[in-house]
Amino acid sequence: MSHADSTRTALRIYRLAAARLYAANMQPACSEDVFAVLAAIAPDRVSYGLFEELCNEDFLHAVYYALLGRAIDSAALHRWKMQFHLSRTQFRTAVLHTVLTSPEYRMRSLPLTDCPLPIPATGPQVTITTGVQGLPPRLVRIYRALPPFLQRMAKRIAGKE
Repeated sequence: MSHADSTRTALRIYRLAAARLYAANMQPACSEDVFAVLAAIAPDRVSYGLFEELCNEDFLHAVYYALLGRAIDSAALHRWKMQFHLSRTQFRTAVLHTVLTSPEYRMRSLPLTDCPLPIPATGPQVTITTGVQGLPPRLVRIYRALPPFLQRMAKRIAGKE
């Protein structure tokens, strides 16, 4: 199945789920545009190019889901809503600066690629030396993206804890 076919299939599934949620007087967790971006993201990196066509609100939601792995909390959403009027460049630079410099993002360490915005360096990052551990880099990235309780479980299974 080609990438375009898998994206079309994912969007059909989204529309079906959204219709059922609306019928039950519920809202989907994200818009169709945000879902399309999330469906196109590679498992080991996030390309800024996927976000380019989104409005400021959808950009905010997509960044939280893609880079932090969660929905935006209501307090943060309320604070960002007051800045939706900013230009796309100003708003996106502010959002990315906040997310990329957060300790939560550094724990996930999913790289954002192809970003043309002037985002300041995020400072020193903790890295895992894969050569010493003998693990492939992709496996290390998957491990680092796991919640702490799953990391402890993986250590126990591997006999490291």
